[in-house]
Amino acid sequence: MTPDLSFYCGAAAPVLGLAWTYLSGARRRADVRRSVSTARHAAFAGGLMLFLITVEWPFARWAHELFSVHQIGIIVARIIAPVLIVAARPAGLLVAGLPRRLRSTWLKPGLSNRYLQIGWHVIGSAPAAMLLYVAALYLWELPAAQATILGAPLAGLAMHFSMLLAGLLFWSRIFARRPSPHGISYGARLMMLWLAILTQLPLGAYLTVKQQILYPAYATGRLLMGVTASSDEARGGFLIWVPSAFLGLVALMVLVDMLGRHETRLDEKRRRWSPSNSAILLYPESASALREMTRGKNRRMAIGMAGFGLAIFAAILGMSVSAHRMSRRENMRLYALSQR
Repeated sequence: MTPDLSFYCGAAAPVLGLAWTYLSGARRRADVRRSVSTARHAAFAGGLMLFLITVEWPFARWAHELFSVHQIGIIVARIIAPVLIVAARPAGLLVAGLPRRLRSTWLKPGLSNRYLQIGWHVIGSAPAAMLLYVAALYLWELPAAQATILGAPLAGLAMHFSMLLAGLLFWSRIFARRPSPHGISYGARLMMLWLAILTQLPLGAYLTVKQQILYPAYATGRLLMGVTASSDEARGGFLIWVPSAFLGLVALMVLVDMLGRHETRLDEKRRRWSPSNSAILLYPESASALREMTRGKNRRMAIGMAGFGLAIFAAILGMSVSAHRMSRRENMRLYALSQR
């Protein structure tokens, strides 16, 4: 079913409403001493704009014809747009942009509600954020879910917004400015990001190397914009496999840099506030003493990185072998049928 004009207007309404709230908050806080930088404004606008493009014509129409184009929209909805929005840190401006009556009647009592605080503490925890992020991808990639999306445009809209919400929750935990104990530790963030990258690789590898048609809703028996159904699914799997993993690795490098800066700030703070000269024993100045002190931590990190790489290789190899065996059995079955 091809989306109509009312669908495109309905898809744009929440995004435009969010943009209007942000602009209202920016106007109200224009006289604040710590003004928001232009880069943060640009990041928020870029995130909303990219997400809006994926749910509007002509991209939404192409996504209803090609599985691979649909995967581009998913990458934008769950990775690129959430990362840009999280980098903008728009919470303060969005709250300021709300009507005063709404803030006093709903927002303030809601934030102080004990049960809502407990629920947010559970949902915002590292395991829950990672599970929701991964589950949203796998649930919407089911063939039945993809068929529902093509038949009901509202289901496709629900997919994009659920991907965006899961992505915002996940990436806000990854790039949170408050470290442990007020937030999630950097070790937990690294593990969340590693697992998120690792869990999407088998799905992408399988869709890339398989032979049979897994999404018949896209396979209409004709050439789709010059692309066959099998190659279209392979391209979609490649997008899940390589570009998504590459973006995750870039985020991993940014997170490691954040960890290094955090440790540097802690060292400077401890040196500055130490009441005695004994701090020099905890933080040696010589290069050899520093290497000796960090040897164990570096060894554990190296082992973890190597194990992560081996796990990725094993997952890809296992999915490739499984897809090859399934394809071989299917070919043997077709050959046996042809000999009858």
